[in-house]
Amino acid sequence: MKRILFLLFILLTLTVGCNKAEVNDVTVWTEAQGIANGIAEDDRNADIFMFNDRVYEIFSSDSNSKDSSEEKIGEIQKVYSLGDTFQNGMATKLPIGAKVYTTSIGNSFLLVNVDG
Repeated sequence: MKRILFLLFILLTLTVGCNKAEVNDVTVWTEAQGIANGIAEDDRNADIFMFNDRVYEIFSSDSNSKDSSEEKIGEIQKVYSLGDTFQNGMATKLPIGAKVYTTSIGNSFLLVNVDG
C-alpha cells in the first residue's frame, strides 16, 4: 500500500512539475525605443531615426560638402510602420539604404546621405 501511494505521489509530482506553464508575453524596450515609439505614435509627421540606441530628429539641408572627418557608420535598414517596435537602423521617413555618417561635431549629430 505504501508503495502504491509513493508511486502515485511521484506520478503526480512529475505531472505537475512537467506541465508547461503559461508565460505572459512581455515586451521589453530600451529607453531609446520607448522615446522613439512615443514620438512616432504621437506625431505621424515626425521625421526621426534611431542609431546606436539614440533617437535623432532630421533637419534637412541641401549641402553637398563633405567633411574629411566624416566616416560611414551604417545605413537605414527599415522604415517604421505604426505598431512596429522602433529599432536601431529604423527611420520614419528616410528611405532604406540612406547612409549614416559621423561628424566632427561629435556624436550628438549625425549626417545622413539620402542620394548615395
